Amino acid sequence: MNIRVERSEVNPEDGRCQYYVSLQPHVRRDDVDVQIRIPVEVALSVSETGDLADLSFEVPKKYRTQQALSLISRAGKAARETQAPVSYVDPRVFISVPGFNGDAVFKAAANLELDAAGRIIGVEVH
Repeated sequence: MNIRVERSEVNPEDGRCQYYVSLQPHVRRDDVDVQIRIPVEVALSVSETGDLADLSFEVPKKYRTQQALSLISRAGKAARETQAPVSYVDPRVFISVPGFNGDAVFKAAANLELDAAGRIIGVEVH
């Protein structure tokens, strides 16, 4: 799989948690050098245990470049080879996490994170 999904602990006060989807599967979130954060809205579904099953978001027009989408394109190419779905259908990105089925669907605020090269490297879901 060419993505990494990290989930925070559940907040006991409101029952919420945060998700981080990295397009660099061998890099931990703490090791990423984020240069730009772009606010977006994501649609996501989670399993009954709270695991992320899939998400989608619209890429802002300014970031629909080959450079910005390079890691998404690479993940999509690997997905076609391994059946781990990541796809970009202008203007939306769709990511499915193998092994999980969504039981609940939500909309949430998120940030696209870009590195110094201007590539989208991850999505932080609030």
